[in-house]
Amino acid sequence: MDETIEEFLRHLQNDQGRANNTVLAYRADLRQFAGALNKLEGRRVRLDEVNGDLLARYAAWLGERGYRPATLSRKMAAVRSFLESHDVAGSESVPELAEALRPPPAPRRQPRLLSIEEVNGLLAAPPRSGTVRGVRDAALLAVLYATGLRAADAVGLTMKDLDLVEGRLRRPGDTGGWLPLGTALPVLRRYVEETRPQLVHDGDVRAVFVNQRGKPLSRQGLWLIVKHWAEVTGLGEKVSPHSLRHALIQHMLASGKSRRDIQRVLGLRSPNAIRARVKESAA
Repeated sequence: MDETIEEFLRHLQNDQGRANNTVLAYRADLRQFAGALNKLEGRRVRLDEVNGDLLARYAAWLGERGYRPATLSRKMAAVRSFLESHDVAGSESVPELAEALRPPPAPRRQPRLLSIEEVNGLLAAPPRSGTVRGVRDAALLAVLYATGLRAADAVGLTMKDLDLVEGRLRRPGDTGGWLPLGTALPVLRRYVEETRPQLVHDGDVRAVFVNQRGKPLSRQGLWLIVKHWAEVTGLGEKVSPHSLRHALIQHMLASGKSRRDIQRVLGLRSPNAIRARVKESAA
């Protein structure tokens, strides 16, 4: 198999114009692949002997080495490319062989669970900056926590989704129930009535939350805002927009709210889904 690997590497470099570092990485991964198969079988394995069972054993062998998910993915991708470039003999097709080399999904990173005191500190930080951005950010954070909106819904809010007279809003595209703004109402009203007009100079922009250029805020922009104020208040890097949604669930449960109440606020299909969110938050 060694010569076949070298032919493949020459193809990458000469025909596909891959960078030297890429070819070196492929060489290391493929030599490891060939060596691992030889160890697993106790003899030199030919390319035409590679089958799904052997690849599954190779994948398990890799998993036992303790590599990071990104490294596992890279090594398996190198082998998949190698197999797909050759006519591997046997009853199984190359795609089926390659399918045996799918790395396990990376562990899902859970948002940091915030206490009520930490949330209050986060919400109090932007107004102290005394800037236009601070007013906007204060309104955004307050809305995220008061309503449990997902990031996509928060940046998708338009002015027609707000009812500041009644102190409520509705999710974008939701013609049904309204969500109470609660303590977020005063800071959101200040932003909408005083600060947003300073940012928006195009009457066609209907987004509630806008960036410094007066354009609709993006999800990435929202994420950066939360990260910035989490850093300012010393809450750590694991705080995300979803942290506020998870915190709201926990705090509502702690205050005695029913699962039905939480289901309505968060827009969940079933109150049973709350149990999964609670488990995620506690992980």
